[in-house]
Amino acid sequence: MQSPSIWLTIVAIALPTLLYIRIVHSIDRFEKEPTRYLVAAFLWGAVPAIILGLVLELILAIPVEALLGNGLASQFVQTGVVAPVVEEVLKGLAVILLYLWKRHEFDGWVDGIVYGSTVGFGFAFVENIFYIAGTETWGDWISIYFLRVVVFGFMHGFWTSLTGIGLGVARNSHSRSVQWGAPLLGLIAAIMGHLLHNGSLVLADSTSGATILVAGLNYLIMVVLLIGLGLVAARHDSDMLRTYLRDEVPTTISEQDYAALSSIRSNAQSHFLIAPKDRRNFIHLAADLAQKKRLFIRMGEEGRTSAEIDRLRAALHTERRCRTSRRSTERIDHH
Repeated sequence: MQSPSIWLTIVAIALPTLLYIRIVHSIDRFEKEPTRYLVAAFLWGAVPAIILGLVLELILAIPVEALLGNGLASQFVQTGVVAPVVEEVLKGLAVILLYLWKRHEFDGWVDGIVYGSTVGFGFAFVENIFYIAGTETWGDWISIYFLRVVVFGFMHGFWTSLTGIGLGVARNSHSRSVQWGAPLLGLIAAIMGHLLHNGSLVLADSTSGATILVAGLNYLIMVVLLIGLGLVAARHDSDMLRTYLRDEVPTTISEQDYAALSSIRSNAQSHFLIAPKDRRNFIHLAADLAQKKRLFIRMGEEGRTSAEIDRLRAALHTERRCRTSRRSTERIDHH
């Protein structure tokens, strides 16, 4: 029996990919990144990074095979060393370009996770299509799909998010050594995580599957780190709102709004789309204002930061009046 069609394969990979993107993006609870930049990040991973990576890996395979032949050592170097270095550098390049080009949208390590993971998921999406669409039977299709999309579906996004974290740390530092060192360390961490994963799978047969434990440990570290970063991001957001919106009361926001913005329940309702749309918009504007004020205090004027702060204050003030007006109208209609 033949394996599924290419279109069924694409859809089967796309659905969990969208889920993974949504899960990672949930770390950024308030200030959502512009969709056009996220699409650009995904497309970079899906097209240029894949093409350039394939070309470079084929070129580098020539001297490796000339020196080591076609045995296990050659396969380990090509898959376990060359591929991680080439792919993480190319994926990381997209995050670096976004960091340099749209610096005002790159506010910290949470944004680094969002952009980095998006690039990685774009890369994994196309790579998985190549691997899975090439199967000849349903059995092969199911086994490869399960391993690459279900079990290890997060990995490319996780690795590149490490580079993004490094850039995010650099974004909020005045130290030249941190500005250069943090992204480099993030990239090295991404390469090492990728290397451990690929290398352990290459050596699985020769070690009777023992190195699979290394891949499992790599995955466990990813899960623990993502959960930990999510908790840290939630605490960071709460502290940021309380700190940088206090002086906006009562001119920009009311005391009641300030208390609600500091409420975990209120923020959770906004995040999971339970709160009304106007409430969610208000929360996102307030979070954006707090973030921009934080950057202005720490980094000073960058481009039009102060103008953006004024715009957000005006937008919040307008939104507050509209909400008050709507509540008054609802009370009149009710009576």
